[in-house]
Amino acid sequence: MKSNISLLKKRGFQIAIDDVGKGSASLKSIIELEPDYLKMDNYFAFDLSVSEQKQEMIKSFMTYCENTNTKFILEGIEKTEDLAVAKDLGVLYGQGFLLGKPTSLKNMS
Repeated sequence: MKSNISLLKKRGFQIAIDDVGKGSASLKSIIELEPDYLKMDNYFAFDLSVSEQKQEMIKSFMTYCENTNTKFILEGIEKTEDLAVAKDLGVLYGQGFLLGKPTSLKNMS
């Protein structure tokens, strides 16, 4: 699998690992695949403003991402207070209903 990923990267593709923090996105995969993006599972954004443990985990992943030139994305931002804490932590990229609801592509030009 790693050789397939390397081939894709050589052809200009960027790699993302989705749902980091769930069982399918293991730490081993993060190290071996060297993704361009880590998308943190929405569990970590939910009630982020009241969970010091989630805040510390996000800080840890952000440090890893900064040191490996990987972009960090926090998924599932739905409340303004969680968005404020994410910003305070230095999160640069986010997804979630608060930032924009899913829309039909038929309506897009």
